[in-house]
Amino acid sequence: MVNKKSDVVIIGAGLAGLACAIECQKNNKKVVVIEQSNRVGGRVGSIKENGNIFDLGFQVYNTEYKMTNSLLNLSELRLKVFKPGASIYNGRDFKILSDPFRDPATIFETLFSGISTFKDKIKILSLKNALSNYSIFNDQTKDLTTLKYLESYGFSQKIINGFFKPFFNGIFLEKELETSSKFFKNVFSNFNKGYAAIPENGMQEIPDQMLRELNPKNFLLGRRVVEAKNPKKIVLDNNDIIEAKYMVLTGLSNSLVNNHKIEFNSVKTFYFSSLVKVKHAKYINLFPYDAVINNIAILSSISEKYSPEGKTLFSVSVLESDLSETELIKLIQNKLSKFYGNKNSNYIFLKFMNIKQATVKQKPGYFESKIIDNQNIIFAGDYTTYGSIEGAVVSGIKAAEKIRSMRT
Repeated sequence: MVNKKSDVVIIGAGLAGLACAIECQKNNKKVVVIEQSNRVGGRVGSIKENGNIFDLGFQVYNTEYKMTNSLLNLSELRLKVFKPGASIYNGRDFKILSDPFRDPATIFETLFSGISTFKDKIKILSLKNALSNYSIFNDQTKDLTTLKYLESYGFSQKIINGFFKPFFNGIFLEKELETSSKFFKNVFSNFNKGYAAIPENGMQEIPDQMLRELNPKNFLLGRRVVEAKNPKKIVLDNNDIIEAKYMVLTGLSNSLVNNHKIEFNSVKTFYFSSLVKVKHAKYINLFPYDAVINNIAILSSISEKYSPEGKTLFSVSVLESDLSETELIKLIQNKLSKFYGNKNSNYIFLKFMNIKQATVKQKPGYFESKIIDNQNIIFAGDYTTYGSIEGAVVSGIKAAEKIRSMRT
């Protein structure tokens, strides 16, 4: 049994824990980070196998994430961006709905796509302007579901069903746009100014780069906390004890002292490889009229490092289905053949991920609820701010700021 003393103990090495550790280190606080898995990043990460990169579900990094940008070396990440907007399958072929100001080559295709009315296009410009400097923390308006907000703003059912639902379903990971309109406005504002991107070598590069800013001797990977009633006695699964002045509980580790329940949306992600080349592959592909597939990202078209040379890597997101994994694989192969051409057998199944804790559920009223810290125990994680990479990082930085402001 080993006894170790520290200023701050952080339980969980997701993005919130990493951000908190970086800020505490800047404030000259001695830090220990405990993580029960053997990797850092939490819900953000990648698996590399046989020349392919499989992110833990389809994930993107928004280039407008200001707080996260401040912690990262973006040139080292070599972010690769998707084109703004989406390629939308209408049941017969794909139509482009893009931002003509940032993607001027698509102006005529967007105008005549049939996905939106002329009024919708005016409304989108109005919404872009209204939310240009949006802050979720300063929004005092009534919180609605995203669907009710879009309807009240005057958007047609054509663009709601044809674009907003499939696009934001893929972000929220729920099918009815029941998510808080405040969170919608936050996401819309960020996408209005920034681009959806992935690091050249996968999403795991984000937490791995943050880890390199920290002393590896301060990390205990593969260790589980079995008792943490207060920072003065934190017991690990090998009976080691850590004593600290402050304890930061990130994500689900809040259950060690708090019964605050975090509810999640889930997603099923399927990866397929093919030699088929896809038109408009740099857009996220949406399927508003498909009963199974919500969206497909052709990741190898964004970063060639995601698949072996010459191969196309498809990431297919399924939100709800009662079909088995085997049934879904066969069904998706049929659909890929229909959408992009060639035989079913030319789409080779590679990997399946059933991600049950993908995004935090944030229904109307979510942002009125407060997570109360308990003396020297501080809670962090995107559930305390807003669900996203940026929300997790902001929560970690805020936790470090609270510690700095406390009297020892």
